[in-house]
Amino acid sequence: MAHNDAAERFLGSSGWAATVRPLETRPSTAVAVADREVPHLPGVHLERGRLLDQLDAAVEQPVTLVCAPTGWGKTVLANSWLRAGRVRGRTAYVRFEPNCGAAAWRQFTSALTEAGIALDPATYAWNNGRLHERAVVVLDDLHNVTNRTVLRRLERLMTRLGERVSFLLLARSEPPLSLYRWRVRGQLTELRSDHLAFSQGEIAGLADRFDVRLAQHFRYALWHITEGWPAAVAVALSAMVGRHEPERIVTDLIAGEAGLNEQVGLTEYVQREILAHLDPDVYDVMLRTSVVETVCPGLVEALTGSRNGARQLAQASRANALATFYGGSHSWYRYRRLLRSVLRAEVRTTLAAEERGLHRAAAGWYAANGLPGDAVVHAVFGADWVSAERLFLQYWPELCGSGPRAMAPRTGPHPPADIADRPMLAFALAICCRDTGDTSGMSAFIRLGERALGESPDTLQAEILAAMRLAEAMATEDPERASDAAARLLRRTDEAAGEHLYADAADAARAAGYLCLAGSGVAYDELDDADTALEIGSALARKSGFNLLVVQANRQQALVHLFRGRLSAAAACARRVLDGSRDAGISESRNISYARLVLTAVCRIRGQLDEARFHIDESVTAQVQPDPHSWVSGAISLAQLLVDADDLAGAAEALDPLLGSRIGTMPPAAEVTARVLQAELCLAEGRLDKARAVLDELAHHWPQSAAVALGGARLNIALGRPQAAARALEDVLATQPPSLVTTVSAAVLLAQSLRQLGDLAGAAEQIEHALRLAAPEGIRAPFLGHGAWIAELLESPPEVTPGDGYRAEPAPAPLGLERPAGEAPAAFIPSGGSFTPAAAPFTSNGAEVTPGGAAATATAAAPATSVFDVPAEQMAEPLTERETLVLQYLRSMLSIAEIATVLSVSANTVKTHVRHVYRKLGVSRRRDAVRKGRELSLI
Repeated sequence: MAHNDAAERFLGSSGWAATVRPLETRPSTAVAVADREVPHLPGVHLERGRLLDQLDAAVEQPVTLVCAPTGWGKTVLANSWLRAGRVRGRTAYVRFEPNCGAAAWRQFTSALTEAGIALDPATYAWNNGRLHERAVVVLDDLHNVTNRTVLRRLERLMTRLGERVSFLLLARSEPPLSLYRWRVRGQLTELRSDHLAFSQGEIAGLADRFDVRLAQHFRYALWHITEGWPAAVAVALSAMVGRHEPERIVTDLIAGEAGLNEQVGLTEYVQREILAHLDPDVYDVMLRTSVVETVCPGLVEALTGSRNGARQLAQASRANALATFYGGSHSWYRYRRLLRSVLRAEVRTTLAAEERGLHRAAAGWYAANGLPGDAVVHAVFGADWVSAERLFLQYWPELCGSGPRAMAPRTGPHPPADIADRPMLAFALAICCRDTGDTSGMSAFIRLGERALGESPDTLQAEILAAMRLAEAMATEDPERASDAAARLLRRTDEAAGEHLYADAADAARAAGYLCLAGSGVAYDELDDADTALEIGSALARKSGFNLLVVQANRQQALVHLFRGRLSAAAACARRVLDGSRDAGISESRNISYARLVLTAVCRIRGQLDEARFHIDESVTAQVQPDPHSWVSGAISLAQLLVDADDLAGAAEALDPLLGSRIGTMPPAAEVTARVLQAELCLAEGRLDKARAVLDELAHHWPQSAAVALGGARLNIALGRPQAAARALEDVLATQPPSLVTTVSAAVLLAQSLRQLGDLAGAAEQIEHALRLAAPEGIRAPFLGHGAWIAELLESPPEVTPGDGYRAEPAPAPLGLERPAGEAPAAFIPSGGSFTPAAAPFTSNGAEVTPGGAAATATAAAPATSVFDVPAEQMAEPLTERETLVLQYLRSMLSIAEIATVLSVSANTVKTHVRHVYRKLGVSRRRDAVRKGRELSLI
């Protein structure tokens, strides 16, 4: 059987006679639609619970529209929902045939009659319906109904019966009904291709149904290249059945080769089911513009001569969602990846003589509109070597410093015979290779260009060569090489002062160098150096006016803000990266991936796991090789998100490709994060010895790392050594970690340690301090998993007595991770945001504990009181001048040690003053002392 039949098997077909599942019975409160009226479910079927739940909720509204192109599983979804027995009341199902004309109304009324729904032909009233009885009418393939009289009758019926009958409309395009009437009243539920697309988890489930085993990164690559298109996923998985190397199908799809492979059959499916039904003019526009990554009305005119590009692209977008609106200053559209691959194969077959001309026209339009990256690539593919050389020489600082794109791989023309004597052309070809994912080709052309320059290039040529080395280091994400290359470029730029062809080239070159230095500083966790370089680089990028350098600056700023814990600023910079890329028509690039990863981290730290999952999915690229220098950040972000979602097995699978090599193969910041996360997974699985070994090795290489110290503190808590944990955490806080998130996490863990030691007052103070720090940025992750005992501390203020605290014990080595002889490990207590469900922690009365809301809400709803409270007007002993001064400082965020430093006294003296203030005010906590001080007008 041809693999193309997989789509029919999965999506359902009248000609497929595989296993027929019996219609499930309904409870006595429901009447099921007749089995013979509903098409059979396909032989390979994945029940999609999330969509079935959405349909359950949707039919409470009068109208539900399921609108998506062919192959998106609309009919299968409806039939699965009907056969699962989830519909209450009478149900009518009708599937309209093509060119049904006026017969559609007879078909519709017959279906209603068979379902036992009797209508008055004059008023369309439901005659035999009982009081409060509801019914569901499913209209499948409604796009086949074109008769205006039938459509008017349907619309009148929907308006008349909307309160008692729910209409489920299935169509490939939006039907010509006045749906806006229900839309503006909030009575229309819409499920479109974005909703029907397979999630990555659903692809894994369907792969299991096909008995195909794929590694996680290959499943994500399949999701990326198919964009969740159910038919394409089914065809690809069917082609993998019985293969020894099923991953080859994924790599062929990414390379654009599987569309020509008859064993897979995607080309045939797309041509017959989609392209054959297009308007000829729209098809011609799509065919010619498929040579570019994104298309806009201006490009349509440049490539086809048509001045109706805006209308034609909008038509293609409405017709089966073949193109999706991307936005930006040029009103960009983007074709779906597999569709674009098929169209490009068709160009090579039917428009081979015109293909180079199309690329040259595209290069001219891009160059005229200030988009040099695309202009160079299309000049190369159009074999316009003179234009490629000229564009590179004009825009080399932006091309080298903006980072790699993620264009679809393709085969270009052979370079000219004199390439060995044209270094600038060799560099232009290197940039083209980089942007199409061929880093080996990039290196080869750089070496060719270097040989063409000779042993003694002039200062400008040496500067351009240094910039190319910088671009190469950035493409491989090697921070050490990138740092050296950036320093070399800055030296060469100073030497070439006054020799640049364009006035802004020097500023742009320096911007590229400093931004690269900032990226290396982030990779090595040297944030102060990164801040300094980034400040200079960002200013130079804006001054130069090169848009892609500004995008690169925003990316680096987003990363620095994230590592500093400035979540709002990080999110704002990441969105500016997305906006700048959208304006340039760039839909996939490393900058976009990193911006999405920053947004993933921000949402995860704020506890918004669904939003974080959206961004991590959007950041996925088709890169399937677990190269530590290309997808480290993505794998770590995915693992952290899966940990927060309580999917420990998925997190371990995501980390596995990164942990197979020795320490030192990844950038230091990524290495520490990945290994600490590995230790936490070991803790969750009860493998304490393995966790201790991982953390000891990290401590040997990075003894000053706050992340390693926090990991060691969690392990000490698990081993029942809260004193060692508290001591390590106080050391972390004393060094003032650069990240606000680290500070909050350390404070929460310190509170946990103090609570286990019996110092409830100290624990409460640390929690209040953490909540105050977390509130402005909405930091929530460190508190997840600790809701019960945090609520207990906030609701039941402990009494403070002299001598409260813990006594230090001899310092263990190296992290205090060894287990005392004969001591059994304590039960593992999850770290902030780890190994807990996505649900928020709740207090005993149901109030949610969240940053900025936990302490404030608990205080506002039920102000904590103490047995020592006295009325404000009955203060028996006034505060001394020094005690009043200490009270003034208690309302700040300063610690006891910091207050002692400000007052030039010892910490013990400040503690004595604090105890006296508490006693005289009749309180037991810092927050209550501040509140009482305000009541008494002492502060």
